[in-house]
Amino acid sequence: MVETTPDMIWEIDTQGIFTYISPQSNSILGWSPQQVIGKSIFSMIRQEHIQKIKKSFQTHIEGTKKFNVLEVPAEHRNGRHIVIEIHSAKVTDDNGKIKGFQGIARDITEKTIATNKLKTSIKEKDILLQEIHHRVKNNMQIISSLLNLQIKYIKDDEAIDVLKESQNRVKSMAMIHEKLYQSNDFTRINLTEYIESLVKGLFYSYSIDQEEISSIINVDNVRLNIETAVPCGLIINELVSNSLKHGFSNGENEEVYISLKFIDDKYELIIGDNGIGFPSNIDFKKTDSLGLQLVNNLVGQIDGEIELDNRNGTEFKIVFNELKYKSRI
Repeated sequence: MVETTPDMIWEIDTQGIFTYISPQSNSILGWSPQQVIGKSIFSMIRQEHIQKIKKSFQTHIEGTKKFNVLEVPAEHRNGRHIVIEIHSAKVTDDNGKIKGFQGIARDITEKTIATNKLKTSIKEKDILLQEIHHRVKNNMQIISSLLNLQIKYIKDDEAIDVLKESQNRVKSMAMIHEKLYQSNDFTRINLTEYIESLVKGLFYSYSIDQEEISSIINVDNVRLNIETAVPCGLIINELVSNSLKHGFSNGENEEVYISLKFIDDKYELIIGDNGIGFPSNIDFKKTDSLGLQLVNNLVGQIDGEIELDNRNGTEFKIVFNELKYKSRI
């Protein structure tokens, strides 16, 4: 069995000298057993890796592990570089003293080459994805800058507000791509960081002093895919903007709050304020307000449900599931 198995069976002493090797040494190393026995195992290793393997060998001698697995960069008799996977175990005498090692070795050169190619391919795709998100973010920032330039040439306050709202929507989407660009995970967004940045940007956009209106953000450690994060970002942008523009009457202890929790296999997003409250004579689901129309459409897009509570200010509660990725091809 030892001589017919495709793996190479071997035995060495504590100095690394071969005392036995099976006939598979011919096909794996290019050397017959007679040529290998009596030689040092380190003579089969590529020169630049000898010190590293010697250190691992010594660690195995001194350690308590019964088995050791090692990938060894070796050299075939014809000079070809190969990679051998070695599984080894200590051999001891009746007193427990180490006599040497024995184990199994197999050629994993092709597997290693394929694995390295796959790693390189994945790294290249990650770089490409990072570059795509970076460019999308930059393009959106250009759009935002153009809107900002246009605002400077407009005197009508209503038109300025419309352009500012559009600018904030663009920023909320650009921020998604910025977070993805900066992340090691190109599929999911850390909502805590994103919401904090988004709200801070809205306060700055509407020239709100945090001492006048405070923001309270209570978000679980939630990471959503881009399919769900973009609509959520736009919903938060619209509802927080509405609170900052229309929700207060220069009172005391005014605050805007955002909460995002994972409850009973669903996400619960709450956006509210303790201001004057939403007008009771307006149905938020049937309104001429572009912002609220957008919110309702976005809630439908994420298959969610939205409720309004205006007993103590204005509070919108949205319950939704994370959207699954849909192939676009």
